[in-house]
Amino acid sequence: MTQGEATQIAQLLNERNQLTVAYDAEKVLETSEDYLFKDVDGQVVAAVELKRPQWYQGEVRHLTVHAAYEGKGYARNLFTEVEMCAAARGCRILQCTIREGNKDSESFFSKAGFSPVSRFHNHVSGNNVAVWQKVLVPAV
Repeated sequence: MTQGEATQIAQLLNERNQLTVAYDAEKVLETSEDYLFKDVDGQVVAAVELKRPQWYQGEVRHLTVHAAYEGKGYARNLFTEVEMCAAARGCRILQCTIREGNKDSESFFSKAGFSPVSRFHNHVSGNNVAVWQKVLVPAV
């Protein structure tokens, strides 16, 4: 990942999400191996962070598409890559958090096979947040 790509990813995440902590290029570059993104003619149009907080768990963070590229399949294609990457890293479940009332994200992740499993109040943002999960490797 280049400095320019990291800058564009940070800008995209900051513009399109209600974050409690802003991203910058340095923060993105520190964990560049956790990011997947799509670009069109050198412009980052979609990005997502895949963290690994536990050996069995992948955390999908801030799946984001530039407003001009919404509805063109970028989120779906990027998420397909996230699932393949998570499986290759040995993740057994995927998890994400979604601000309650974010209907677009709730719909997207529901269609992708996620279910809400719990909720909590984020005292920093003032929002209620739901934790969504998808099992990649079911129990036998």
